[in-house]
Amino acid sequence: MSQQDTLRSVLGTIPNAVCPVDGIASAGQPPKTAWGDIARAGYRTVVDLRMPDEPRDHNEPEAVRAAGMEYVAIPTSQPTLRDEIFDRFREVMSDADRRPIFVHCATANRVGALLLPYFALDEHRPMSEAVQLAQRAGLRNPELANLAVNYAQKRGAEG
Repeated sequence: MSQQDTLRSVLGTIPNAVCPVDGIASAGQPPKTAWGDIARAGYRTVVDLRMPDEPRDHNEPEAVRAAGMEYVAIPTSQPTLRDEIFDRFREVMSDADRRPIFVHCATANRVGALLLPYFALDEHRPMSEAVQLAQRAGLRNPELANLAVNYAQKRGAEG
């Protein structure tokens, strides 16, 4: 089975999982059994956007590292989403040595919100395309979308 076939297979087992662009997968919370498949699909880094008090059925940092991937926690929620979180997320996403990257929260809504400015500012995509890609990645909440667009526009995104 190729890496792409492995990825397609594992994405089918994870809520709201998609690849909005090459090298990035976005999803809701994966089950413990998915980490090995994600690693076999070639992913190097897992970015977890969930808050520490959100329930999980396993020790995610331990499971991700046991599968051979780097685990990066950038905990955020709508009330805590500030410029510093967007900045940190963009820094991690821009590091080519961490690619491909698997990013998740509980439902992929926060993933889409954090990806929107990354697409606009770091991948230099028009804002309309960044919004579409963020929605494809899971962004559904209008308030999160406004936070993301405002952040991107403050930093020079056009459109």
